[in-house]
Amino acid sequence: MALTRRFKLFRRLFFRRLFPTIFFFTCLYILLLLYRKYCRTQSCDPSFTTITDHDHHNPCYFKPSTNEFIFNYKTNSSMENQPDLTRVEPTIERIRNLLEIIRSKEDKYQSLLETFDVFSMINPDISFKPYSIDSNIDEIKTLYNRFIKLMPDNKKIEIDHTFIDYLRKISNYLLDGLGNKRTNTFQVECIRKPVFVLACDQGYFDGLQGAIHTLDTYWSDHRIIFYDLGISSEQETLLRTKCARCTIIKFPFSSIEKYASHIGTLLFFAFKPFVIQDALRRYGTIIYADSSVRFNSNSFNPVLIDNYIRGFAVRELPGHSLSCYTHTDTFTWFNQSYRNFENIYIAEAGFLVVTDTFLTRLIMKAWLTCALESDCLVSFESQTKCKRTSSSKHHYDQSAMVIILTYFFFQGNTGTWGNQKLNDSAPYDMLTSVQTNLGDIKRYAPEQNYLLEKRNS
Repeated sequence: MALTRRFKLFRRLFFRRLFPTIFFFTCLYILLLLYRKYCRTQSCDPSFTTITDHDHHNPCYFKPSTNEFIFNYKTNSSMENQPDLTRVEPTIERIRNLLEIIRSKEDKYQSLLETFDVFSMINPDISFKPYSIDSNIDEIKTLYNRFIKLMPDNKKIEIDHTFIDYLRKISNYLLDGLGNKRTNTFQVECIRKPVFVLACDQGYFDGLQGAIHTLDTYWSDHRIIFYDLGISSEQETLLRTKCARCTIIKFPFSSIEKYASHIGTLLFFAFKPFVIQDALRRYGTIIYADSSVRFNSNSFNPVLIDNYIRGFAVRELPGHSLSCYTHTDTFTWFNQSYRNFENIYIAEAGFLVVTDTFLTRLIMKAWLTCALESDCLVSFESQTKCKRTSSSKHHYDQSAMVIILTYFFFQGNTGTWGNQKLNDSAPYDMLTSVQTNLGDIKRYAPEQNYLLEKRNS
Protein backbone atom coordinates (compact mmCIF):
# COMPACT_ATOMS: atom_id res chain seq x y z
CA MET A 1 0.00 0.00 0.00
CA ALA A 2 2.77 2.42 0.90
CA LEU A 3 4.43 1.75 -2.45
CA THR A 4 1.16 2.47 -4.27
CA ARG A 5 0.69 5.77 -2.45
CA ARG A 6 4.25 6.83 -3.27
CA PHE A 7 3.72 6.06 -6.94
CA LYS A 8 0.47 8.06 -7.05
CA LEU A 9 2.18 10.98 -5.30
CA PHE A 10 5.09 10.88 -7.75
CA ARG A 11 2.73 10.75 -10.74
CA ARG A 12 0.73 13.72 -9.39
CA LEU A 13 3.87 15.82 -8.89
CA PHE A 14 5.25 14.82 -12.30
CA PHE A 15 2.18 15.98 -14.22
CA ARG A 16 1.89 19.16 -12.17
CA ARG A 17 5.39 20.14 -13.27
CA LEU A 18 5.26 18.71 -16.78
CA PHE A 19 2.62 21.03 -18.23
CA PRO A 20 4.18 24.28 -16.91
CA THR A 21 7.54 23.11 -18.25
CA ILE A 22 6.08 22.40 -21.70
CA PHE A 23 4.32 25.76 -21.67
CA PHE A 24 7.57 27.55 -20.71
CA PHE A 25 9.64 26.01 -23.49
CA THR A 26 6.86 26.55 -26.04
CA CYS A 27 6.78 30.26 -25.18
CA LEU A 28 10.56 30.43 -25.33
CA TYR A 29 10.57 28.78 -28.77
CA ILE A 30 7.94 31.22 -30.09
CA LEU A 31 9.92 34.18 -28.74
CA LEU A 32 13.08 32.92 -30.44
CA LEU A 33 11.23 32.55 -33.75
CA LEU A 34 9.85 36.08 -33.46
CA TYR A 35 13.29 37.44 -32.59
CA ARG A 36 14.88 35.68 -35.56
CA LYS A 37 12.21 37.08 -37.87
CA TYR A 38 12.80 40.55 -36.44
CA CYS A 39 16.56 40.29 -36.98
CA ARG A 40 16.09 39.17 -40.57
CA THR A 41 13.75 42.09 -41.23
CA GLN A 42 16.29 44.54 -39.87
CA SER A 43 19.22 43.17 -41.84
CA CYS A 44 17.34 43.23 -45.17
CA ASP A 45 16.50 46.91 -44.87
CA PRO A 46 18.83 48.76 -47.31
CA SER A 47 18.53 51.92 -45.24
CA PHE A 48 20.68 50.39 -42.52
CA THR A 49 24.14 51.88 -42.87
CA THR A 50 26.18 49.22 -41.10
CA ILE A 51 26.40 45.56 -41.95
CA THR A 52 24.74 43.27 -39.43
CA ASP A 53 27.45 41.23 -37.77
CA HIS A 54 26.63 37.63 -38.66
CA ASP A 55 29.21 35.87 -36.51
CA HIS A 56 29.52 32.17 -35.79
CA HIS A 57 26.53 32.41 -33.40
CA ASN A 58 24.27 33.95 -36.07
CA PRO A 59 25.70 33.21 -39.52
CA CYS A 60 24.06 34.26 -42.77
CA TYR A 61 23.16 31.17 -44.80
CA PHE A 62 21.01 33.09 -47.25
CA LYS A 63 21.41 31.83 -50.83
CA PRO A 64 19.71 34.44 -52.98
CA SER A 65 17.79 33.43 -56.08
CA THR A 66 17.76 36.46 -58.38
CA ASN A 67 16.62 34.77 -61.57
CA GLU A 68 12.85 35.20 -61.24
CA PHE A 69 13.14 38.67 -59.73
CA ILE A 70 15.25 39.98 -62.62
CA PHE A 71 13.10 38.52 -65.40
CA ASN A 72 9.99 40.06 -63.81
CA TYR A 73 11.52 43.48 -63.17
CA LYS A 74 10.00 46.36 -65.16
CA THR A 75 11.60 49.76 -65.27
CA ASN A 76 9.60 52.99 -65.22
CA SER A 77 12.49 55.02 -66.56
CA SER A 78 11.61 57.11 -69.62
CA MET A 79 15.32 57.05 -70.51
CA GLU A 80 15.59 53.27 -70.63
CA ASN A 81 19.02 52.51 -72.07
CA GLN A 82 18.87 54.98 -74.93
CA PRO A 83 20.90 53.48 -77.78
CA ASP A 84 24.26 55.09 -78.43
CA LEU A 85 25.98 53.90 -81.58
CA THR A 86 29.30 55.34 -80.39
CA ARG A 87 29.50 52.82 -77.53
CA VAL A 88 29.57 49.05 -77.39
CA GLU A 89 26.83 47.15 -75.60
CA PRO A 90 26.04 43.49 -74.88
CA THR A 91 25.03 41.56 -78.00
CA ILE A 92 24.85 37.87 -78.80
CA GLU A 93 27.66 38.30 -81.31
CA ARG A 94 29.98 40.10 -78.86
CA ILE A 95 29.40 37.62 -76.04
CA ARG A 96 29.84 34.66 -78.38
CA ASN A 97 33.08 36.17 -79.66
CA LEU A 98 34.43 36.73 -76.13
CA LEU A 99 33.60 33.22 -74.95
CA GLU A 100 35.08 31.66 -78.08
CA ILE A 101 38.31 33.58 -77.45
CA ILE A 102 38.36 32.33 -73.86
CA ARG A 103 37.58 28.79 -74.99
CA SER A 104 40.46 28.91 -77.51
CA LYS A 105 42.87 29.57 -74.62
CA GLU A 106 41.29 27.14 -72.18
CA ASP A 107 43.24 23.99 -73.06
CA LYS A 108 46.47 25.91 -72.48
CA TYR A 109 45.57 27.36 -69.07
CA GLN A 110 42.82 25.22 -67.52
CA SER A 111 45.19 23.01 -65.52
CA LEU A 112 46.29 26.18 -63.71
CA LEU A 113 42.88 27.81 -63.51
CA GLU A 114 41.23 24.74 -62.01
CA THR A 115 43.53 25.12 -58.97
CA PHE A 116 41.69 28.42 -58.46
CA ASP A 117 38.30 26.69 -58.91
CA VAL A 118 37.64 28.30 -62.30
CA PHE A 119 35.10 26.30 -64.30
CA SER A 120 35.84 24.52 -67.56
CA MET A 121 33.66 25.20 -70.58
CA ILE A 122 34.16 21.59 -71.69
CA ASN A 123 32.38 20.22 -68.64
CA PRO A 124 30.72 23.05 -66.71
CA ASP A 125 28.31 20.88 -64.68
CA ILE A 126 31.18 19.08 -62.98
CA SER A 127 33.71 21.92 -62.89
CA PHE A 128 31.43 24.56 -61.33
CA LYS A 129 32.41 24.48 -57.66
CA PRO A 130 30.60 26.26 -54.81
CA TYR A 131 32.52 29.18 -53.36
CA SER A 132 31.85 29.11 -49.61
CA ILE A 133 28.72 27.72 -47.97
CA ASP A 134 26.68 30.72 -49.19
CA SER A 135 27.25 29.99 -52.87
CA ASN A 136 24.07 29.45 -54.89
CA ILE A 137 25.80 27.02 -57.18
CA ASP A 138 22.52 25.50 -58.44
CA GLU A 139 21.35 28.84 -59.85
CA ILE A 140 24.79 29.50 -61.36
CA LYS A 141 24.66 26.17 -63.20
CA THR A 142 21.05 26.69 -64.26
CA LEU A 143 21.73 30.12 -65.77
CA TYR A 144 24.90 28.95 -67.52
CA ASN A 145 23.14 25.98 -69.12
CA ARG A 146 20.18 28.15 -70.11
CA PHE A 147 22.22 30.82 -71.87
CA ILE A 148 25.48 29.21 -73.01
CA LYS A 149 26.12 26.05 -74.99
CA LEU A 150 29.42 24.71 -76.30
CA MET A 151 28.95 23.09 -79.69
CA PRO A 152 30.19 19.53 -80.48
CA ASP A 153 33.38 20.84 -82.11
CA ASN A 154 34.39 22.25 -78.68
CA LYS A 155 35.15 25.59 -80.32
CA LYS A 156 31.95 27.35 -81.26
CA ILE A 157 29.62 28.82 -78.67
CA GLU A 158 25.86 29.22 -78.96
CA ILE A 159 24.23 32.03 -76.96
CA ASP A 160 20.51 31.93 -76.19
CA HIS A 161 18.75 35.13 -77.30
CA THR A 162 17.11 35.56 -73.87
CA PHE A 163 20.55 36.23 -72.38
CA ILE A 164 20.44 39.78 -73.74
CA ASP A 165 17.01 40.36 -72.16
CA TYR A 166 18.39 39.11 -68.87
CA LEU A 167 21.41 41.44 -69.06
CA ARG A 168 19.26 44.42 -70.05
CA LYS A 169 16.97 43.89 -67.07
CA ILE A 170 19.95 43.68 -64.72
CA SER A 171 21.30 46.95 -66.12
CA ASN A 172 17.87 48.60 -65.91
CA TYR A 173 17.46 47.59 -62.29
CA LEU A 174 20.89 48.89 -61.31
CA LEU A 175 20.59 52.12 -63.31
CA ASP A 176 17.22 52.82 -61.70
CA GLY A 177 19.08 53.04 -58.43
CA LEU A 178 20.70 56.32 -59.49
CA GLY A 179 17.51 58.33 -59.20
CA ASN A 180 15.82 56.14 -56.63
CA LYS A 181 13.46 54.99 -59.42
CA ARG A 182 13.34 51.27 -58.77
CA THR A 183 9.83 49.90 -59.14
CA ASN A 184 10.65 46.92 -56.95
CA THR A 185 13.49 46.12 -54.58
CA PHE A 186 15.26 42.80 -54.29
CA GLN A 187 14.73 41.52 -50.75
CA VAL A 188 17.36 39.63 -48.79
CA GLU A 189 17.11 37.67 -45.55
CA CYS A 190 20.55 38.72 -44.38
CA ILE A 191 23.79 40.05 -45.80
CA ARG A 192 26.85 37.90 -46.21
CA LYS A 193 29.62 39.24 -44.07
CA PRO A 194 32.43 40.19 -46.50
CA VAL A 195 36.11 39.78 -45.89
CA PHE A 196 38.56 42.53 -46.77
CA VAL A 197 41.35 41.58 -49.15
CA LEU A 198 44.64 43.48 -49.27
CA ALA A 199 47.88 42.80 -51.15
CA CYS A 200 51.32 44.40 -51.47
CA ASP A 201 55.07 43.82 -51.48
CA GLN A 202 57.57 45.27 -49.02
CA GLY A 203 57.75 48.62 -50.85
CA TYR A 204 54.08 49.36 -50.13
CA PHE A 205 53.92 47.97 -46.60
CA ASP A 206 53.78 51.42 -44.99
CA GLY A 207 50.82 52.27 -47.21
CA LEU A 208 49.23 48.97 -46.20
CA GLN A 209 49.43 50.07 -42.57
CA GLY A 210 47.35 53.12 -43.48
CA ALA A 211 44.70 50.89 -45.07
CA ILE A 212 44.61 48.68 -41.97
CA HIS A 213 44.31 51.80 -39.79
CA THR A 214 41.08 52.80 -41.54
CA LEU A 215 39.78 49.22 -41.40
CA ASP A 216 40.42 49.26 -37.65
CA THR A 217 38.37 52.46 -37.51
CA TYR A 218 35.35 51.38 -39.58
CA TRP A 219 35.49 47.58 -39.80
CA SER A 220 37.09 46.36 -36.58
CA ASP A 221 35.15 43.07 -36.47
CA HIS A 222 35.73 41.87 -40.05
CA ARG A 223 38.43 39.52 -41.26
CA ILE A 224 41.37 40.81 -43.30
CA ILE A 225 42.97 38.51 -45.86
CA PHE A 226 46.43 39.72 -46.84
CA TYR A 227 48.19 38.39 -49.93
CA ASP A 228 51.94 38.56 -49.51
CA LEU A 229 53.49 39.74 -52.78
CA GLY A 230 56.96 39.93 -51.26
CA ILE A 231 57.09 41.56 -47.82
CA SER A 232 60.13 41.11 -45.58
CA SER A 233 60.25 38.63 -42.70
CA GLU A 234 60.27 41.55 -40.24
CA GLN A 235 57.16 43.01 -41.84
CA GLU A 236 55.44 39.63 -41.75
CA THR A 237 56.26 39.21 -38.05
CA LEU A 238 54.91 42.69 -37.31
CA LEU A 239 51.68 41.96 -39.18
CA ARG A 240 51.15 38.62 -37.43
CA THR A 241 51.84 40.18 -34.02
CA LYS A 242 49.73 43.31 -34.36
CA CYS A 243 46.84 42.11 -36.53
CA ALA A 244 45.21 39.03 -35.06
CA ARG A 245 42.33 39.19 -37.54
CA CYS A 246 44.72 39.15 -40.51
CA THR A 247 45.23 35.92 -42.42
CA ILE A 248 48.41 35.93 -44.52
CA ILE A 249 48.46 34.02 -47.81
CA LYS A 250 51.64 33.76 -49.87
CA PHE A 251 50.93 34.59 -53.49
CA PRO A 252 51.82 31.55 -55.68
CA PHE A 253 54.13 33.29 -58.16
CA SER A 254 56.06 30.12 -59.03
CA SER A 255 52.91 28.18 -59.99
CA ILE A 256 51.70 30.91 -62.34
CA GLU A 257 55.10 31.84 -63.83
CA LYS A 258 55.14 28.49 -65.64
CA TYR A 259 52.27 29.82 -67.75
CA ALA A 260 52.93 33.58 -67.69
CA SER A 261 56.44 34.86 -66.98
CA HIS A 262 55.19 38.44 -66.66
CA ILE A 263 53.21 37.62 -63.48
CA GLY A 264 56.23 38.53 -61.33
CA THR A 265 56.43 42.07 -62.72
CA LEU A 266 54.07 43.75 -60.27
CA LEU A 267 53.78 46.91 -62.37
CA PHE A 268 51.76 44.88 -64.89
CA PHE A 269 49.18 44.00 -62.18
CA ALA A 270 48.62 40.52 -63.62
CA PHE A 271 48.59 39.25 -60.04
CA LYS A 272 45.41 41.14 -59.13
CA PRO A 273 42.78 38.97 -60.88
CA PHE A 274 44.39 35.93 -59.23
CA VAL A 275 44.30 37.53 -55.78
CA ILE A 276 40.62 38.37 -56.25
CA GLN A 277 39.74 34.93 -57.65
CA ASP A 278 41.55 33.08 -54.88
CA ALA A 279 39.85 35.15 -52.18
CA LEU A 280 36.47 34.87 -53.92
CA ARG A 281 36.59 31.07 -54.08
CA ARG A 282 37.48 30.90 -50.38
CA TYR A 283 35.03 33.45 -48.98
CA GLY A 284 32.27 34.14 -51.54
CA THR A 285 31.97 37.90 -50.90
CA ILE A 286 35.03 40.15 -50.77
CA ILE A 287 35.99 43.81 -50.70
CA TYR A 288 39.37 44.20 -52.40
CA ALA A 289 41.51 47.26 -51.76
CA ASP A 290 44.97 48.33 -52.85
CA SER A 291 47.30 49.48 -50.08
CA SER A 292 46.55 53.09 -51.09
CA VAL A 293 42.82 52.83 -50.23
CA ARG A 294 41.65 54.68 -47.12
CA PHE A 295 38.16 53.65 -46.02
CA ASN A 296 36.02 56.48 -44.66
CA SER A 297 32.64 54.77 -44.33
CA ASN A 298 31.01 51.46 -43.46
CA SER A 299 27.85 52.15 -45.48
CA PHE A 300 28.33 49.20 -47.83
CA ASN A 301 24.95 47.52 -47.35
CA PRO A 302 23.37 48.80 -50.61
CA VAL A 303 26.42 47.74 -52.64
CA LEU A 304 26.48 44.28 -51.07
CA ILE A 305 22.75 43.81 -51.65
CA ASP A 306 22.97 44.88 -55.31
CA ASN A 307 25.94 42.58 -55.73
CA TYR A 308 23.67 39.59 -55.24
CA ILE A 309 22.42 40.59 -58.70
CA ARG A 310 25.41 42.37 -60.23
CA GLY A 311 28.30 40.40 -58.72
CA PHE A 312 30.99 42.93 -59.57
CA ALA A 313 31.10 46.56 -58.39
CA VAL A 314 33.75 49.15 -59.26
CA ARG A 315 34.21 52.91 -59.21
CA GLU A 316 34.37 54.66 -62.57
CA LEU A 317 36.61 57.63 -63.26
CA PRO A 318 34.31 60.15 -65.02
CA GLY A 319 35.91 61.99 -67.90
CA HIS A 320 38.63 59.37 -68.30
CA SER A 321 37.99 57.64 -71.60
CA LEU A 322 38.89 53.95 -71.68
CA SER A 323 40.53 54.28 -75.08
CA CYS A 324 42.90 56.93 -73.71
CA TYR A 325 44.32 54.50 -71.15
CA THR A 326 44.33 51.26 -73.10
CA HIS A 327 46.75 50.01 -75.72
CA THR A 328 45.13 49.31 -79.07
CA ASP A 329 46.55 45.76 -79.07
CA THR A 330 44.52 44.99 -75.95
CA PHE A 331 41.36 45.92 -77.84
CA THR A 332 42.59 43.81 -80.75
CA TRP A 333 43.05 40.78 -78.47
CA PHE A 334 39.35 41.06 -77.65
CA ASN A 335 38.58 41.56 -81.37
CA GLN A 336 37.32 45.07 -80.59
CA SER A 337 38.06 48.57 -81.91
CA TYR A 338 39.23 51.33 -79.58
CA ARG A 339 36.89 53.75 -81.40
CA ASN A 340 33.84 52.16 -79.75
CA PHE A 341 35.21 52.77 -76.25
CA GLU A 342 35.94 56.50 -76.43
CA ASN A 343 32.70 57.32 -74.57
CA ILE A 344 33.15 54.64 -71.92
CA TYR A 345 34.94 55.51 -68.70
CA ILE A 346 37.81 53.54 -67.26
CA ALA A 347 37.33 52.35 -63.68
CA GLU A 348 39.54 51.70 -60.68
CA ALA A 349 40.70 48.13 -60.17
CA GLY A 350 42.12 48.97 -56.75
CA PHE A 351 38.78 49.16 -54.95
CA LEU A 352 36.28 46.42 -55.81
CA VAL A 353 33.33 44.63 -54.26
CA VAL A 354 32.98 41.12 -55.70
CA THR A 355 30.30 38.53 -54.94
CA ASP A 356 30.00 35.03 -56.35
CA THR A 357 27.28 35.06 -59.04
CA PHE A 358 26.74 33.64 -62.51
CA LEU A 359 28.02 36.83 -64.14
CA THR A 360 31.04 36.98 -61.83
CA ARG A 361 32.08 33.49 -62.94
CA LEU A 362 32.16 34.67 -66.57
CA ILE A 363 33.86 37.98 -65.79
CA MET A 364 36.59 36.39 -63.69
CA LYS A 365 37.32 33.63 -66.20
CA ALA A 366 37.80 36.23 -68.94
CA TRP A 367 39.91 38.53 -66.72
CA LEU A 368 42.16 35.69 -65.56
CA THR A 369 42.68 34.46 -69.12
CA CYS A 370 43.64 37.95 -70.24
CA ALA A 371 46.03 38.29 -67.29
CA LEU A 372 47.87 35.16 -68.44
CA GLU A 373 48.30 36.54 -71.96
CA SER A 374 50.92 39.28 -72.28
CA ASP A 375 49.43 40.28 -75.64
CA CYS A 376 46.19 41.07 -73.81
CA LEU A 377 47.22 42.59 -70.49
CA VAL A 378 50.59 44.14 -71.31
CA SER A 379 50.69 44.54 -75.12
CA PHE A 380 54.34 45.66 -75.12
CA GLU A 381 54.55 46.90 -78.70
CA SER A 382 51.35 48.92 -78.70
CA GLN A 383 50.18 52.42 -77.77
CA THR A 384 46.99 54.28 -76.97
CA LYS A 385 44.92 56.23 -79.47
CA CYS A 386 42.73 58.92 -78.05
CA LYS A 387 41.04 62.14 -79.17
CA ARG A 388 40.89 63.76 -75.75
CA THR A 389 44.41 63.55 -74.41
CA SER A 390 47.95 62.78 -75.43
CA SER A 391 48.31 60.28 -72.59
CA SER A 392 49.95 56.98 -73.50
CA LYS A 393 49.56 55.43 -70.04
CA HIS A 394 48.24 51.90 -70.34
CA HIS A 395 46.30 50.73 -67.27
CA TYR A 396 46.76 46.96 -67.61
CA ASP A 397 44.31 45.32 -65.15
CA GLN A 398 41.89 48.25 -65.24
CA SER A 399 41.78 48.34 -69.02
CA ALA A 400 41.04 44.63 -69.41
CA MET A 401 38.52 44.66 -66.56
CA VAL A 402 36.36 47.41 -68.06
CA ILE A 403 36.46 45.94 -71.56
CA ILE A 404 35.13 42.67 -70.11
CA LEU A 405 32.41 44.42 -68.10
CA THR A 406 31.04 46.01 -71.29
CA TYR A 407 30.15 42.54 -72.59
CA PHE A 408 27.62 42.05 -69.79
CA PHE A 409 26.32 45.50 -68.82
CA PHE A 410 24.58 48.24 -70.80
CA GLN A 411 26.02 51.70 -70.24
CA GLY A 412 24.22 54.55 -68.51
CA ASN A 413 22.60 57.35 -70.47
CA THR A 414 24.60 60.27 -71.82
CA GLY A 415 24.02 63.96 -71.35
CA THR A 416 25.74 67.28 -71.89
CA TRP A 417 27.11 69.78 -69.41
CA GLY A 418 28.10 72.91 -71.27
CA ASN A 419 30.28 71.74 -74.12
CA GLN A 420 31.11 68.46 -72.41
CA LYS A 421 29.36 65.16 -73.01
CA LEU A 422 28.99 63.13 -69.82
CA ASN A 423 27.75 59.64 -68.99
CA ASP A 424 25.57 58.50 -66.15
CA SER A 425 27.26 55.89 -64.01
CA ALA A 426 27.45 52.44 -65.57
CA PRO A 427 25.49 49.64 -63.84
CA TYR A 428 28.72 48.22 -62.42
CA ASP A 429 29.56 51.52 -60.72
CA MET A 430 29.00 51.52 -56.94
CA LEU A 431 27.24 54.87 -57.33
CA THR A 432 24.18 53.10 -58.71
CA SER A 433 23.83 51.49 -55.27
CA VAL A 434 24.88 54.24 -52.87
CA GLN A 435 25.80 57.87 -53.50
CA THR A 436 28.37 57.93 -50.72
CA ASN A 437 32.14 58.15 -50.92
CA LEU A 438 33.17 54.85 -49.37
CA GLY A 439 36.90 55.45 -49.54
CA ASP A 440 39.69 57.57 -50.98
CA ILE A 441 42.88 56.74 -52.86
CA LYS A 442 45.95 58.18 -51.13
CA ARG A 443 49.02 56.94 -52.94
CA TYR A 444 51.56 58.89 -50.93
CA ALA A 445 50.20 58.62 -47.39
CA PRO A 446 52.32 55.98 -45.61
CA GLU A 447 51.86 55.23 -41.92
CA GLN A 448 55.10 53.45 -41.16
CA ASN A 449 54.58 53.27 -37.38
CA TYR A 450 50.88 52.43 -37.12
CA LEU A 451 51.28 48.70 -36.46
CA LEU A 452 54.38 49.18 -34.34
CA GLU A 453 52.56 51.57 -32.00
CA LYS A 454 49.30 49.61 -32.01
CA ARG A 455 48.42 47.48 -29.02
CA ASN A 456 48.60 43.76 -29.65
CA SER A 457 45.22 42.59 -30.97
